[in-house]
Amino acid sequence: MDIKVTAEVYRLGILIGLYTVQDVIKWADNVIERLDNPPYEVIEISLSSQEKSIDVCSKLKLFNGDLNTNDHPSKILLGLLNEYFLSTNNVSDVFSMLFRLIDHLQLEESNKWIEVEMNYLSDAFYLANQNIYGDLKEVDNNLKNYLSQFEDYTKYLSI
Repeated sequence: MDIKVTAEVYRLGILIGLYTVQDVIKWADNVIERLDNPPYEVIEISLSSQEKSIDVCSKLKLFNGDLNTNDHPSKILLGLLNEYFLSTNNVSDVFSMLFRLIDHLQLEESNKWIEVEMNYLSDAFYLANQNIYGDLKEVDNNLKNYLSQFEDYTKYLSI
């Protein structure tokens, strides 16, 4: 996997609350150990333990390059949310992260259905959670079905 894609997954992960600065530093340290000549940006991230998450996100953004048309980071992150959901079963946390991810999605035109479905699920969760309309169990099942579509994308993440 391209280091730019992995950096973007971590950037998005911090923005939505799935990852912490320490998680990103662990990744950067791992990259430094594996590569003979790691990119300067990775070294800079490795030394960011005293920085705020927004500053680390800015450093991760420097890796971006030509990712504007690459939807792999968003799909990988949805696969990671699937893993998180399966391990914690915390519907509320997952929907909070999905809601924040909507603002940062980078999808090719042919994959705009992903965003549409995320908005639909977020609205359904809100309405069911507020006892306005719908059933939380049904929303939970719909979320599991939706996220399971992205489980194979996590194999592309190089940590």
